[in-house]
Amino acid sequence: MAVYKRYKGRKISSKHPAYSKARWWVYKRIKGQPTLHQGIPEARTREEAELAERQLVKKMFDKSYGVTDSTTTFESFVESTYRKYVEQNNVNKIAKNQYIRLLLSHFKNRPLHTITPQDCRDCQSKLQSKSNKRKTKSSLSPSSINRIMSTASKIFSLACEEGILDRNPMQYVKALPEPPPRKRLLTAQQKESLWQELDKDQLLIRLVILAVNLPLRRGQLLALDENALDFEQERIAVIRSKGRPPRLVPMNKTAASVLRAMIADKQLPFPLKDFRKRWNPALIRAGINKLGGTREENYHFHDLRSYFASELIRRNTNPLVVQNLFAHSDMSITNIYADTDADLMLEAVKRLDDVQQTEGIQ
Repeated sequence: MAVYKRYKGRKISSKHPAYSKARWWVYKRIKGQPTLHQGIPEARTREEAELAERQLVKKMFDKSYGVTDSTTTFESFVESTYRKYVEQNNVNKIAKNQYIRLLLSHFKNRPLHTITPQDCRDCQSKLQSKSNKRKTKSSLSPSSINRIMSTASKIFSLACEEGILDRNPMQYVKALPEPPPRKRLLTAQQKESLWQELDKDQLLIRLVILAVNLPLRRGQLLALDENALDFEQERIAVIRSKGRPPRLVPMNKTAASVLRAMIADKQLPFPLKDFRKRWNPALIRAGINKLGGTREENYHFHDLRSYFASELIRRNTNPLVVQNLFAHSDMSITNIYADTDADLMLEAVKRLDDVQQTEGIQ
């Protein structure tokens, strides 16, 4: 059999002093096929290396003659390959675990090669009728379903790379049309009403002040403790979020003042266990949210990130700086948050009045 030990790039015999710790390799020329030459780091004995060689040759043969692997199910491939991909590529594991759970409920024990584009469309349709935990009377949003189906597409794409599939069935499935993005910015009157309500809840208003002065998500804000704060360097060490590594973010005087007061009052980490019961009623009392309003209608704490980004843009902050503050990989993601309010747009077009008057245009 064409297996051998290789050490430091050279083939060695059993008499070599490093033979026991050298890696097994397989080398085989197959008529009409590319040469098979690769390492087998898992093999510990010649028998294991020869078994791996037979499997590799069979896999090459099956791929060449269109023989599909009927043993690989959707679930087994997810567990053996896709989860590893998520770990290695620093993908948002929490979200992906939710998407995988939903996909497994539809494809679980199906062999990969038997899944058709129509099966994918059936899964998409099933998700449209599935209740959301936060909205028990309505289905998942189109954007949520598109993200789930995008995960399915990536799984099938990896199966193609591994030679298990010849084509990705998701390439024939159209994404659902998504509604236009909802308005994320508050009017001046809404801001005033909100701050009046927040003034009645010290802990909640401190959380909101930090949210509009720091590029952090709610979970990151609630997890802040004294060890993460460096008042001298004006920096905050932020825990991981959405699969991203820890990072340092700048801290302005307003945020520093609130955090110092919270340390003095022993409020770090935030002793806030009933956030939803305090946040939602405050917005309803302020006349911003509706009782029983839909997710698209109501204002959310996460929308304060738009407040933060838009205030920076209003003050002519370089968009690249805003992108770096949010740690976004792409400017298109930052643009979602950087809304422009009506007053700022009106101010912009009014500048043309002066130009036209100067030029004598009536």
